[in-house]
Amino acid sequence: MKSRTRVRSYANAHLAAALLLPCAAGHAGAVDFGKVTDARVTAEASGDNWLVNAGNYRGEHYSPLDQVNTKTVVRLGLEWSADLPAPDGIAATPIVVDGTIFLSGPFSVVYAIDAANGHLRWSYDPQVLAALDGASGSWTARSSRGVAVWDGRVYVGTADCRLIALDAGKGTVAWTQQTCDRKLGYTISDAPRVGGGRIYLGNAGSESGKKNRGYVSAYDPYTGRMLWRFYTVPSDDPAQNTTPAMQMAAKSWTGDAWKPFGGGGNNWNEMTYDPQSKLLYFGTAGALPYEHDYRNSTGGDDLFTSSVLAINSETGEYVWHYQTVPEDNWDYNATMNLILADLDIADKQRQVVMIAPKNGFFYVLDRHNGALISAEKYATVNWATSIDRATGRPVLDPEGMFWTRHVGETVNAWPNMWGAHSWQPMAYDPKLRLVYIPVIDVPSIVTNLSDGSYHDTMDLVTELDGKPHSPGRLVAWDPASQTARWTVEHALPVNGGLLATAGELVFQGDAQGRFSAYDAATGERMWSVDTGSAINAAPVSYRIGKKQYVLVPIGAGGGMQLVYPKLHAASSAHGPTRLLAFTVDGKQAMPTVSAATRPLPEVLPVTASPEVIAHGAEIYAERCGYCHGKDANAHSGGTIPDLRYASLETQNQWLAIVVGGARRAKGMPAAELSAEDAEAVRQYVLSEAQRLRPN
Repeated sequence: MKSRTRVRSYANAHLAAALLLPCAAGHAGAVDFGKVTDARVTAEASGDNWLVNAGNYRGEHYSPLDQVNTKTVVRLGLEWSADLPAPDGIAATPIVVDGTIFLSGPFSVVYAIDAANGHLRWSYDPQVLAALDGASGSWTARSSRGVAVWDGRVYVGTADCRLIALDAGKGTVAWTQQTCDRKLGYTISDAPRVGGGRIYLGNAGSESGKKNRGYVSAYDPYTGRMLWRFYTVPSDDPAQNTTPAMQMAAKSWTGDAWKPFGGGGNNWNEMTYDPQSKLLYFGTAGALPYEHDYRNSTGGDDLFTSSVLAINSETGEYVWHYQTVPEDNWDYNATMNLILADLDIADKQRQVVMIAPKNGFFYVLDRHNGALISAEKYATVNWATSIDRATGRPVLDPEGMFWTRHVGETVNAWPNMWGAHSWQPMAYDPKLRLVYIPVIDVPSIVTNLSDGSYHDTMDLVTELDGKPHSPGRLVAWDPASQTARWTVEHALPVNGGLLATAGELVFQGDAQGRFSAYDAATGERMWSVDTGSAINAAPVSYRIGKKQYVLVPIGAGGGMQLVYPKLHAASSAHGPTRLLAFTVDGKQAMPTVSAATRPLPEVLPVTASPEVIAHGAEIYAERCGYCHGKDANAHSGGTIPDLRYASLETQNQWLAIVVGGARRAKGMPAAELSAEDAEAVRQYVLSEAQRLRPN
């Protein structure tokens, strides 16, 4: 659920207690651990390693290995499994360098794991929750999407805005750099990126409700010194807009409503570095207030929000931009992964950058100047009918313009505010020249409220215009013709990222816990296995000796189990967080997933009237349900407690916890509620707890 108010963001939801993993470091690894360099990434053609987040500098999420192929995939079996102490799941794409897997989990805990057998080499815990001190946004701490590895060091960004460099062999801290200010609503959930001898890092916070101005920074990998910083939106102080790019952007912002929120436009997910042009490509988020007419009262495009940007990786200077959604009212970020490719389009070879952003259109842009080559719908879309080829601007569709409707009227806006494509990476097969997109195809259900704000929610839509509709899909997309080659339908919308391989296979995990291999040319399911855990992360592949491994992290992660609590509940795959490594003729038995039974603690009696309980339910839905689950049912599991199972101690200390902040250190910040309202919420939760008891 998400409320579109003019002064407050949904991101102020209050959080629950969180698990702290113990710090551990101690494996005295070889001095050449993690030796990733530009030359090595550029020359890597064997597929032995997965050196950077997307597998290569083209951003393809593609492996050149073909031992596992359409003929041998039926013999794929488990080689090893490793349980991770990460009950909030895994969102990270693993990095694999010379037999060691590096990845991060919730709270930015970093793991180094033997790629041959799954044994832990070392782990490091940056104690993120303690640093956050229960600050709002600690849910982001559960969403770490990976690490970068460069020349013997591992780099991780933390939710409390640190960039930390670790010794790749030992896990000890080499240096720490504070990269943003948590007090201004900044946080980090994405993996740092590497290239050209620099570490690149963005941040999140566009919707924090605080004065937050997005930027991307480059750091020296050996010292942590900041080399440059590029702001994605102008400052509200004209004297600070000294570059031509910021002066151009400043002209597109008018009025004062956006100024208390800083302009947003953060880059919170994926970048692509091109060693040939030395350009760094990335996308940006939107801004508060959501409604453009209020944010920018006299017009303007709000540059560079909801845009694709290319900047000089050596200097941080602006090169070009393309805005996917000018005057954005839908929160349609363009922060999804970008892929570089060479395509034959209209009998002409074009060097392009491709993106499938939230808004449901697939864009092919000239990667040297950002010019639009083509854009077509890859999902259900009703906010725009098309993208004008001449201007590059969308042709708006009145059907999705919720702000024009009468008070009380509800509109289904497609795609939903979380996007037709979110952070789960798409992949590209350079031989077949097909892009594989993990599509989310559900709408935002937007209601115009009487106070001038809007209420958003999402739900499964299994029928559209009287026909069956799949809320999730895997789509093979031809970027040259801008058409779908084939489609696999999923029962749930939030599924895993993609891996394409030279074995002409596409691998994806889904929200129901199936890990599958599809024929890359036809979409036929060639192999699958039930893992017992919902999957959001992307698989990778590597080779040790003569054996190809396909590695997938399992366990619903990345915050999607919080974003879609009801949809997550529809899945039976609530198993543990694990790494699973598969090989041809792998002989290990799949680990079992036992159904956990939860004892019902003693519960205090409900003493409030039905009116008070109803009032508590309303407050809960607005302030608590985003994390603790709809109807007090924490389907997400993990470290976020189901309040219906709260102990007597918690029930009795409710006021001290909810209003007094007694559990801030565990991730539960104090709520701005009166004692009466907090008690109403308690009575509502107690009433829901009573429903679990037999009569």
